Amino acid sequence: MQGEIYDVDYNDYVRFVGTAHFTRRSLHDAYQAVQRLQPSDLAIELDMQRFRILNNACATCPRRPNCTSQCEFVGATEALGNVDANIWLIDMSEREIGERIRELQMRRHPVWNWISRVRVPFFHEEDDELALWEQGKKDQVLDTYQRRLEELRRRAPAVWRVLIDERNTLMAARLAWIVSNRLKEDKKPKVLALVGAAHVDGIKAMLQKPSTIKENLERLSLRFTLPTQIRRVSVRGD
Repeated sequence: MQGEIYDVDYNDYVRFVGTAHFTRRSLHDAYQAVQRLQPSDLAIELDMQRFRILNNACATCPRRPNCTSQCEFVGATEALGNVDANIWLIDMSEREIGERIRELQMRRHPVWNWISRVRVPFFHEEDDELALWEQGKKDQVLDTYQRRLEELRRRAPAVWRVLIDERNTLMAARLAWIVSNRLKEDKKPKVLALVGAAHVDGIKAMLQKPSTIKENLERLSLRFTLPTQIRRVSVRGD
């Protein structure tokens, strides 16, 4: 892995907002977290392709001024305003996700019927679950997500491994790298990470015990690559 992993609890420097994508509550939570923390670094669960698609779709949408269902990731970058903060894209790309699933599937029985029920970066939320999330009943929704994850893990372990285990590991490694670089510069990092709610506990567990990050990279045969950095001023220009 490029860069040094310190024997520290990286959660001391990283705050998480677990989201249910495209909900008003997640957008509100993202705005509030940015305003409250004033982060030195904003890390979001996207790759460059998905970020550009979302950002461009919002930029050209005629309903943008009155939109209440904007992606919380784009909303968080806007909430930064002109603050001199780094924006980092920390997720695995959709292309890599697909390639890794197909590679693992070559060693297992086909489960494409299960893949059709999965979307990046999370599952298709049912309307009633979205309604519960909007009402603030996050624990109830997360219980449902967890049961769905366990079912996916039993029926399609290769899909679960890539969508959850591998992405958690890569995102944890990239967050640790962001913090380590700040610490090497004798700066106190304040990193705000916006990720799907199902990823929060797994990432936090690895950040609390950093030795597991390298162990998981090796166990999963994952090659560490740097997160993609974008400055606030360049978001509109991409």
